[in-house]
Amino acid sequence: MEVVLKEGLLVQKVVDELVILDPQSGDYFTLNNMGALMLEKLQAGLSTAEIAEQISADYTVDCAQVTQDLTDLLAQLALVDLAHKR
Repeated sequence: MEVVLKEGLLVQKVVDELVILDPQSGDYFTLNNMGALMLEKLQAGLSTAEIAEQISADYTVDCAQVTQDLTDLLAQLALVDLAHKR
């Protein structure tokens, strides 16, 4: 599943969070370090499976848990209309 951020969003790293702002609506969403890392890898073109494998190996976390967390993140971004499937 390829998910992309909605066009026109402003994305800025602030200290240890990533802030995504929709300037049209004024809505914003913040991601912690892990969420930011997942989103950066996704935007770089990695598949969800590749992201889960890399994070699992780098942080010694169960790959199934990373996959679930990534799936939840993408669902949340879609729910608030900040991302969509391509």
